[in-house]
Amino acid sequence: VELYEVRLHPQGALRSQAHFAGTREFVAVEQGSVRVESGQDAADLQAGDSATFRADVPHAIVNIGREEARFLLVDVFRPAGR
Repeated sequence: VELYEVRLHPQGALRSQAHFAGTREFVAVEQGSVRVESGQDAADLQAGDSATFRADVPHAIVNIGREEARFLLVDVFRPAGR
């Protein structure tokens, strides 16, 4: 498990290639608004919202607001052999 506090400027993005099979991410928005993209799926989140999504496909978190976005991001890796 990895935990990050992330800040994105307006129109900023955190883009990632696919992680290990079975990896999931959890995001909790503290300030601003972001779009979570995972494979072909997408969801818009506001301050106070949270979501979990597949991270074993290309994925991104994009600031879609006019102010800085701040969120907590947790990566949960599937143990080897499971």
